[in-house]
Amino acid sequence: MLSNAHVVPTLAVSDMDRARRFYEEGLGFAVEADVVGTVRYSCGGDTALAIFERPMEPVDRTVAAFEVEDIEGEVDELRGRGVEVEDIITLPNGVKRAFFKDPDGNVIGMRQLSGADPESRREAAGLSE
Repeated sequence: MLSNAHVVPTLAVSDMDRARRFYEEGLGFAVEADVVGTVRYSCGGDTALAIFERPMEPVDRTVAAFEVEDIEGEVDELRGRGVEVEDIITLPNGVKRAFFKDPDGNVIGMRQLSGADPESRREAAGLSE
């Protein structure tokens, strides 16, 4: 059943070489697989993110989000690698969020759930009933 299957967000990029430099050097991702125009990167918790090359227009919404333990540290590290990251936003429920874009304008988010009340953490993770 799909509800038990491993899911890998797959993002379109217009220039594979430029995108690979961003994801590998800028974000520090390690290649898990490189097969026929698609590169898959290992991420935490047995998850992954893949990119593939095709003509595309950027979309104005978050296409992937990472849950992190220390958002300030992540933002500092990314900025140190030359990635332009928006300032951290703290929502009223305590969840902290920050966003950046890849070279094609794909919006990628980060969120830190620690510090939020338990119900807000469940809602932010999509677990509320």
